[in-house]
Formats: sequence, C-alpha cells, structure tokens
Amino acid sequence: MSIYNKLTKTKLVNLPIEKRLEAYNKVLELKNKNLHGIEIWKSLRREGLEIKYETILVWINGVTNPNLKLNIIKNFDNELSYLIGSILGDGCFYKVIRKGSYLYGKITFAVKDKELAEKFSESLNRIFGKKGLYNVRFDKNLQLYVVQCGSKHLVEVLSKPLSELRSFIEISSIDFLKGIFDSEGCITIRFTKNKRVYPRIFLTNSNLELIKYIKSLLENLNVNSNIEINTKSIKFKFIKDKFTSTNKTCYNLCIGNIDGVRIFNDLIGFTINKKDNKLKEIVKLIDMYGTDCAYQELKNI
Repeated sequence: MSIYNKLTKTKLVNLPIEKRLEAYNKVLELKNKNLHGIEIWKSLRREGLEIKYETILVWINGVTNPNLKLNIIKNFDNELSYLIGSILGDGCFYKVIRKGSYLYGKITFAVKDKELAEKFSESLNRIFGKKGLYNVRFDKNLQLYVVQCGSKHLVEVLSKPLSELRSFIEISSIDFLKGIFDSEGCITIRFTKNKRVYPRIFLTNSNLELIKYIKSLLENLNVNSNIEINTKSIKFKFIKDKFTSTNKTCYNLCIGNIDGVRIFNDLIGFTINKKDNKLKEIVKLIDMYGTDCAYQELKNI
C-alpha cells in the first residue's frame, strides 16, 4: 500500500517533514528502477502526491537534497529534550513564509546569561550533528546574548501540540525540566517574622497546560509544587519607564518545600553557575542549621 494513497493532490510543502523525506526517497527509488523524470512525476501524481516536475529533476540530478535544506535533527536524545524546555521557556520559533512559500523555520534564543546561551548553542550543534555552527553573539541593542538557527524540522517538532510533543520531551524529562527552569526559573528565599526560612523555586509561564504538565513531571520525581496566578491578562504597568500590558494571564509554578528543593538540587539543578551555586548553598545551610536556625546565614546570600 502506498504511503500516499490517502492523499489527493497534496503539495509537498504541506506535508510533514517525515513525509517529504519519504517522497525524496521514493523519487530516488523510482530513479534506480530506471524511470525518467516525467515517469516519476506521473507515478507520484497517480498516488496523490503533487511534486513540481522541476523539483523531481533537481532531486534525481543531485542538485539539491532536502536532508540538507530542512536541517534534519540527527540526534534524538537528552539534548533535544533540553532544547525544547529552553525554547518553550524563553525562546521563540516561527515559519518564514514569503509569497505563499514556506522558506524555512527559524529559532531564536535571546537571554541575559552568556552561560545559558552557550549551553543552548552546544545543544543545537549536538542535535544537528554539527560542530561550532551555531555560535553565541551579543546584541548591543537588546543587551542580550543571542543564538539563532534555521531548521524546518525543529520548528515542526516544536509546533506540535503538547500531547504529541511529549514523546520528545520524555526522552529525558529531567533534561527538559532543566531547560525550562534554566530559562524561566529562579530560586528565592522567604523569611518570616519569626525568622524561619523557606526556600522556593519558581517557574513563570503563560501556558497553563504546559505548567500543569511540568507539575506532573515534578510529581513523578516526588517533588510537590503549587500553581498560582502571577499576572492577570490585560494588566497595565510601567517597566523601566515604559507602559506595558499583559495579553495573557501568567502563572507561577512554585516548589515551596525543602524536600522538593533538595530533590530539585540533586536531580535537576541549573546550568547557570550563579543560580546553581545559590541553590546548593541554600540546601547546604538548611541541612546544617535547619529552617529555624539558618536565618542569619541565608540573609547573606
């Protein structure tokens, strides 16, 4: 049975990347059977796949290879899980379309911390099997470290609904959690009037479905957390003398118990040394003095 038998004049650009690569391999297969370009075009058309005759010609003549153009993910491992977490936390991705043609997928990651940008860069190079291609640059206007990448394949993976994206996330749930907490998480301490201390790890995001999913992943690690509203939608405020408004309600996921913070420290942690060192120092001092006696020591962190 043909992989295209359910398709009716489906254009190549509208197919998922996996199907596009199958189409390319099908063209090469028919070429190896000594079929000429027009015969291959007619054969695919009969099966419901609409590919430009010119595209078939450049494929069979080796002029272009969609494996290169689409920038295919080579390694489906923990680095991919980490990247997904980082991008869902503080990155952006989109399809570049001009005159109705889908040219390429673009991923941009812009952050204040150079360490985090470097980790993101390393992970990109890893999943694509490249060396030193995706480097960190400093944007003077934004005052941010930026990493950019073009890949239809990665953008199509990221564009999947969460129910389908989970299979990539759960290659390594811990690395996914590390990625999203690296980009959107922080560690704080709450001091009470009676000088008790409560360490808290926060994650802020406007996607409630994602926040609930992260909560469930943490529960699998025996880490309890709470979800609360951070900022309601259509709230107006001034940030650095600029008038802003929130379009979506933002939520906080909070790990507010010392046992959960300990497990987070042991299994997940942060890539940024400043954050990770603070986390480790908090856990160390509470383990030494307890939440009742570590007040003065933690005040100095």
